[in-house]
Amino acid sequence: WKLIGTEEATSAVASLTITGLSSTYDTYAIVGSDLVPATDGQAAWLRVGDSGGVDSGTDYAYHRSTLTGASASSFAGSDSTGDSAIKFSGGVGSAAGEGVHFTFFINRPGDGTTQPLLQGTYIINGQSTTFAGGTVFGQRTAVITLDRIQFLFGSGDVASGRLSVFGIAHT
Repeated sequence: WKLIGTEEATSAVASLTITGLSSTYDTYAIVGSDLVPATDGQAAWLRVGDSGGVDSGTDYAYHRSTLTGASASSFAGSDSTGDSAIKFSGGVGSAAGEGVHFTFFINRPGDGTTQPLLQGTYIINGQSTTFAGGTVFGQRTAVITLDRIQFLFGSGDVASGRLSVFGIAHT
């Protein structure tokens, strides 16, 4: 794995964005560590973009499944075919010990001919210290020359945490 970029929120920022994705690698890993919202109970979002900037239009589709640690029978799912981001978790807490962590993969080069597709897993400590996790898959519903990834919360700032993107070589 080759580190493409990393950004840390050491004080409140609106979002974390990594640029530098290109045709060099056919697979990218997106890793979020210890990300905490400034405002309690926020959804975690990912967006992608090209040299023109990060796309915030309604051309994202996703499906998210969630299991909670409170009950073996708890399952929830959500999806969208026309949203402003890939919304992969809800209710991320901002109190001590709470936050979101994730690992996602994009299996295409920046200049690929397919729509950017993402899949992976996440885990959160939410409001009232309920932890939950699950899987997500999503896409930007148009082909772009992908060169950036953005993480943000549905409302408010990213109070702390780190976003890193790695290129994964096939040789």
